[in-house]
Amino acid sequence: MDNVQLRDNEGVLILRLGAVGDVIRTLPCLARLRESLPRVRIGWVVEPSAARLLPGPPWLDRTMIFPRHSFKLGQVFGSPVAVSRALSRFLSELRSFDARLTLDFQGTAKSAILALFSGAPMRLGFDRAGSREGSFLLSTRRISPSSPRLNRVRKNLELLAPLGLPESTPKFPLASAPESRAVRTLLAELRGRTRVVVHAGTSARQAHKRWPVESFARLVSLMAREGFAPILTWGPGERPLVDRIQKLSSDTAVLAPPTELPEMCELIAGCHLFVGNDTGPMHLAWSQGIPVVVLFGSTDPLINGPLGPGHRVLAPAWSEGPPFPVRGDPKPIHRIEPEQVLESVLELLALRALRGDPAPVP
Repeated sequence: MDNVQLRDNEGVLILRLGAVGDVIRTLPCLARLRESLPRVRIGWVVEPSAARLLPGPPWLDRTMIFPRHSFKLGQVFGSPVAVSRALSRFLSELRSFDARLTLDFQGTAKSAILALFSGAPMRLGFDRAGSREGSFLLSTRRISPSSPRLNRVRKNLELLAPLGLPESTPKFPLASAPESRAVRTLLAELRGRTRVVVHAGTSARQAHKRWPVESFARLVSLMAREGFAPILTWGPGERPLVDRIQKLSSDTAVLAPPTELPEMCELIAGCHLFVGNDTGPMHLAWSQGIPVVVLFGSTDPLINGPLGPGHRVLAPAWSEGPPFPVRGDPKPIHRIEPEQVLESVLELLALRALRGDPAPVP
């Protein structure tokens, strides 16, 4: 089948609405598109939760924010008129982009419908095996993933195959943000210490990914005993979680200030190591070159793990299979012991020292 040819100023629309980790793992596709096709227009449809991660020009010409919050408000307050207006404004913006090609990295009914409503004559998506909810039916051209357990970054890049773009090392062009005074102050106070981000939270919908609070508290105590500075980061609704870890560990960790995504990105970049569950902040860390120790329970580490060497993936339930765990089962992650995690932390820090990696600048 012939490659898709794009002329100068034609529009390419990326559909990857959320969540944070999924958006991060689609950024290499944006980078490859822009570097290979510098004169096409590139737009991205995203939900508000991850919109602040996306860069502006020269990487991205337009960011279109899907008004998900309007639908929630409509459900709560019963305002169908407001929902209709918000959707109408969004669809008008979507069509005004005048896309010739859509790239549906999400592969759901919602993303496929938005691709159709964009008016693009070419709609590229994954086939039945690589998508959900029958979304493949609305694609004009479908790509079969080379493996059902392919790392998500690699799978996303395979969707670009019909464009015939040259291969390159994955890049992650994140949005730049003003420095956070709170983050810079914290990092300055910890200057000279080994700083380890510890992120214990997940979204409420993904609670099965959470390592137990008691295990995080034990790990924090062990790292503090080694002389490290474990920094507990947290997102919306997660403050009670880190407060409990602090209490169980006798306040041996450092509590991060409240952070939005850009500030959390800055904090992680100023640390030596990241430890946490399979979450968006973990992907923020490794995509910036920060070594990660990631804990997996019932989600597949081959699909969702960090890309490249220099990381440690602890996934005991996957090392013995098949049969593999059922996604959503909260029990497998409980098999990981804090001492195992500490061992991986020490290994990665020793590896950094052996390589002579410079310390992050606070």
